[in-house]
Amino acid sequence: MSQLFKTIVAPVESLWRTGTSQIDDWFLKETHRFTITGLSRSGKSMLFTSLMTILKYRSEEKYNCLPLLKRLPVELVESMWLEPIKDFPLFPIEQHIAALESGNWPHPTEELYGFKLVIRLKQTNRFTKFVLPHKDVVFEFIDYPGEWITDLPMLSKSYAQWSDSAWAQQMSEPQNSFAEDWHEFVRHFDFDSEPTPQRITDVVTAYRGYLHNAKTNGISMIQPGSFLISGSGFDSQQSGFAPLPSKITSDVSHPWYQVFNKHYNHFANSWLAPLKASTFKETDKQIILIDLFEGLNHSKQHLYQLKETLSHLAETFVYGNPSWFEKNVLRKNEIGRVAFVATKADLVPQSQKANLLSLLRQVSEGATAKFKDKPVVFEHFLVSAIQATDPGTQPNSLRYTNAEGQYMQASFEDLPANLKDMAADEHFPVLPAQVPADYLPRMLNGRGLDRLFQFLLG
Repeated sequence: MSQLFKTIVAPVESLWRTGTSQIDDWFLKETHRFTITGLSRSGKSMLFTSLMTILKYRSEEKYNCLPLLKRLPVELVESMWLEPIKDFPLFPIEQHIAALESGNWPHPTEELYGFKLVIRLKQTNRFTKFVLPHKDVVFEFIDYPGEWITDLPMLSKSYAQWSDSAWAQQMSEPQNSFAEDWHEFVRHFDFDSEPTPQRITDVVTAYRGYLHNAKTNGISMIQPGSFLISGSGFDSQQSGFAPLPSKITSDVSHPWYQVFNKHYNHFANSWLAPLKASTFKETDKQIILIDLFEGLNHSKQHLYQLKETLSHLAETFVYGNPSWFEKNVLRKNEIGRVAFVATKADLVPQSQKANLLSLLRQVSEGATAKFKDKPVVFEHFLVSAIQATDPGTQPNSLRYTNAEGQYMQASFEDLPANLKDMAADEHFPVLPAQVPADYLPRMLNGRGLDRLFQFLLG
């Protein structure tokens, strides 16, 4: 038997040995596996909460809250339910709804969650209905801390390469102003001393201080972000590391290089590589959530730094568009559809949406350039997981509830349509909208989710 023939026949033989369950999945299930790539503070947890709530009301109450989602007609939805994904705890939807009920935004994700959202559709064709009484549309989601995403590019670098790139980033805007204490610590630290456990802890603690300061001030490219997440499971106290000056990393015999190189490899091989294999496998669609307001609130350089971050992240995923046979029989998994999503779009008036969309396209253009010559379909979306604001009395104004519970109106300057048009020190404050008392109808009337999922279902 030729090798080519074996390659084609072997998967089919394996299928028949497993029985008919796989065939049932082919004809009775339409499965969509998503990687939702959301950096820290991008609104991923709120998006999950809103999506699950919307689909529940759409299924059980027949509330047409996603009017443009033609692939899942309300009149054909028979039922909807959640199922766990093996080895993943369920997304804590109840806790998030309870937080909204008490007037608080849900806490950012600091642990790993997974779930399947199954929507059962009625068949309309008489013959199909007789043979296949229903069809299940399955959405598989995994929620994880955004800090993990920025760590993935470290897998393609040695410790010395990562250390040099980390120093280069810290020396440029806007990171350098947040790294002053860390740089001062390094200047006065005696790296000729033996790397004892206490001294290692001192260096790692000082570096973690920089990471925390940078994150607090809107920096998205912090590595390793896992050091800041208690739910990561990696012991940064026991096996932590930090970037070292090049005079040390260039000397492979240096004791400090040897210990941090060992810790870095342990982090990459024992923590990061298994995380990537288990969390980002078998995905065919990707949603990249982007909080443009974090950059707009700080500076033009923050937006350029976000653009660089997205460009690096696009190198860590496998993109393509496998055929039905390749995906279902040969188990070839590549991402064929990508949605770049600017979240919290309700925080600007309708008059500024075009400029916000323009900024989204510019910030993501480094990432989309990586799709060149690949059969990848991508689009850009403005999304509000919850409509927390109302139109104001003027075109450039919004009404919102502030921290004191007062219903206020704010006026906006025009957002820049191009990054190059922003002055170096220009910034746009973020509207501090709180959770409205009528959060449920506002979730059900979130904007952009229907177009987003219509695109992804393709």
